Amino acid sequence: MLPDHQTMPGLGRLINRLGDRFKKQMEPMVHLDEKELLDKVSHRLSLKDYGDSYFKEGLRQLIDSVKKDTDLTFLGKVLQRTAIERSLENRLKFSEYKKKKPEVFIKNINPPIIILGMLRTGTTFLHRLLAQDSQNRGLYFWELIRPIPPIEGKDFRKMLAKIEYNTYRHLSKQFDHIHVIRDDEYEECILLLTLTFRSDFFYMLTPVCAYVKWCLQADRLKSYEEYFQLLKIYQSETPDKRLTLKAPAHTGSMNEVKRLIPDAMLIQTHRHPVDVCNSVNSMVYSAHCNVAKRVDVRKTAECNLNFIAEDIQRNLFSRKHHAIDVHDIMYEEILSDPLNVVKKFYAKFGIELRPKTEEKMKAFIRENKQHKHGTHKYSAKDFGMTDAQIIERFEEYMNQFGYRPK
Repeated sequence: MLPDHQTMPGLGRLINRLGDRFKKQMEPMVHLDEKELLDKVSHRLSLKDYGDSYFKEGLRQLIDSVKKDTDLTFLGKVLQRTAIERSLENRLKFSEYKKKKPEVFIKNINPPIIILGMLRTGTTFLHRLLAQDSQNRGLYFWELIRPIPPIEGKDFRKMLAKIEYNTYRHLSKQFDHIHVIRDDEYEECILLLTLTFRSDFFYMLTPVCAYVKWCLQADRLKSYEEYFQLLKIYQSETPDKRLTLKAPAHTGSMNEVKRLIPDAMLIQTHRHPVDVCNSVNSMVYSAHCNVAKRVDVRKTAECNLNFIAEDIQRNLFSRKHHAIDVHDIMYEEILSDPLNVVKKFYAKFGIELRPKTEEKMKAFIRENKQHKHGTHKYSAKDFGMTDAQIIERFEEYMNQFGYRPK
């Protein structure tokens, strides 16, 4: 089994030492209290309306889980509080934007492309490949982490994202080997759900297992209604384009997505569940080692297995009982012939693949070979599990998509 901690880069160790040394003075930077957070962010922005109060339940669950489930370093506490405050800021700005720009929310969006599928199944590569088509609009990290454009004045969102990204780059040892993030790169729209406080983004940041368990049981419709409204903001900026989105989080929320966006063109990627779970374990372990003093390796793996398996069960239920049309793609197809994957999808939905677009996609494929940024190796035993334990949770899925036990 992997060790319960990793040595952080020098800058991270220095920050944690300072935080521990001046713990009392630093406490206001990391303390989590619902009322104090709401009041502070409201005062900072001079805005009071957070909109529908349903989000507070998720906020409370998150705060409780941070306190009960985690043993964060000072840096981890800062990052968690920063993420919560940013989500509250986005919520206040969202509410204000709806008041000041009601015309944006009257119009519908063009039929979008939405990629879903379990984590580590090629969704990022496919998403960025499709974004090479100038008729498709992918969303950049900087405009997802702060989705509300300023109503007036200069837009500093890109600059702020670059500063935050460069800071995190110095604190993370190997994240590029696992999932490449850039402030000016297309990223997954899971970030839009953070302002609803029903988002596994918070778990990807810190080991809040109880919060993830709550998210799996919580009603998702209201959060997706707000997600849909946020998409209208992006569509209003580029009315002639197709929004091209992706998030593994949509895998278990396919019914909510199609209820609100019935003409959405859905692509679902597939990979053997053993490979998925082991890869997710490696990714989450590395992320949590950046913020936690100790990581409960087996508990984290069990949490990962549970939320992946539960979302797949919801996905299978939606397919069976709601007859949702999804274009299925195997991970191996993405690796062997990604351009053909695009061609088949475009043909199914009647989208023209123009020669210029095809050339751009070919260039992207050449420049983005698998393992370009290195590899990360993993196995079930690294996380105190066996392949059989994983397979047991995915029997129906494996039968439906032709996967055999390893």
